[in-house]
Amino acid sequence: MNILIAGSDLNAVLLAQYLKRQNEQNDIYVTTNVPHENGEYIPINIKENDIASICDFIKYNQIEFTIATSPIAIINGIADVLHKEGFSIFAPFSESARITYLTSVAKKIMYKLKINTPKFGIFDRENLAFDYIRKSKYPLVIQNDLTIISRESEVFDTFLKAKKGIQKLFENGNDKIIIENYIDSRPIYIYFITDGYNAYPLIALERTEENGFTKIIAPSEKVSFNTISTILNKVIYPLLDDIKQYSNSYIGIIGLKTKFVNNNFYILELYNGFQSYDFQAFLSIFNDDLLSLMIEAGNSSLPDRNLDFFDDFSYTLAINKKNIILDNFEEDTELLESEDKQNYIFTSTASTLNRAKTYLYNEIQDKCSEKFFNSLINDDEQKEVRI
Repeated sequence: MNILIAGSDLNAVLLAQYLKRQNEQNDIYVTTNVPHENGEYIPINIKENDIASICDFIKYNQIEFTIATSPIAIINGIADVLHKEGFSIFAPFSESARITYLTSVAKKIMYKLKINTPKFGIFDRENLAFDYIRKSKYPLVIQNDLTIISRESEVFDTFLKAKKGIQKLFENGNDKIIIENYIDSRPIYIYFITDGYNAYPLIALERTEENGFTKIIAPSEKVSFNTISTILNKVIYPLLDDIKQYSNSYIGIIGLKTKFVNNNFYILELYNGFQSYDFQAFLSIFNDDLLSLMIEAGNSSLPDRNLDFFDDFSYTLAINKKNIILDNFEEDTELLESEDKQNYIFTSTASTLNRAKTYLYNEIQDKCSEKFFNSLINDDEQKEVRI
């Protein structure tokens, strides 16, 4: 099958490799100018916002299915154009995807639908934002609205610090900012696949970001199947129904950043697709036909069935390159790099989480600086004590 992935991010590369491993007969093209050493995909140097050139490439190269991982391509209407031309694609329409890259839109919709989200305010003027934080309880989260390039989000515990944070966001060219109450709880990230009508939970995972590394645990044992079903029925389906009131249906993967307090959940952010490193953790234990799922969703015909996973846990670490000793790797070792080229990503799977963690630590122990590895172990031990 001829497949085009519109994206140049890490998720696009991971998806291309995964689909090639599932079926070697697939010819996979990726809109990137970075070649792959093993030839698992064919790079095509087309900019992600050049939808006309992407469409021409699909026509003249007999592309049978397109998957968009690029938010730039989605915002520029790749799904809208390809549907109009009669081509199959797995991606949301530009209008329906607004809830995943405009925080103000997502917050307003959640407020309207009575979906639990932290108390918030949306501001387009500094003085109004200052009045709000002057009367608020701390800590507060202050973040940008348009997140297509990057999410700028920071927690502030005093008025003066929050005021400087607001000034910085407006100075950086943000037209709107969002201020919300801080919830002191570790986030859980939950991902769903949808055809706009039906939806499946894909995975719930934990992500911890520390100085020098990011840790991903999948699946999360802190979220029960019943809780995920509740979120599916009380969050995902109401969102999908609301989107259809003003736009075409949302087709694709939708992610939620959630926090849990006293058996209640709060939705903080919405994502189109997987966040950095989460996709790697998911793919390492997913044992189903992902391409068929995407094709079915793209054709608005997602069937009602259970998804297949390996009976394993995944433990993933994204480690800053400054903590890695490259000379200790074998010469032909292919390391997975983050998009910004700042981190190397390592993953291990096993039947228990502790075993997966042990395998990974054994793998990287002599490949990291001693100081970093010891800090990694100490961080784990402290978290276990706090739990």
